[in-house]
Amino acid sequence: MGQHAAPGPLILESDDLRKDFEILRQRGVTFEESEPVDYPFGVRIEAADPDGNRVSLRQQRKP
Repeated sequence: MGQHAAPGPLILESDDLRKDFEILRQRGVTFEESEPVDYPFGVRIEAADPDGNRVSLRQQRKP
């Protein structure tokens, strides 16, 4: 890996992503989207930490 290579996102699993999203947003976390996004696998939203590292919150869809 080169010095300028960006690592992949840190992925955090959530049992209630929409609740966690609201708590983090109220604490000042800035997300790339205004609301979590639904995907076939579940729900996801992404933010960046102060150093520019991507942090992805994900909740898998229950079968």
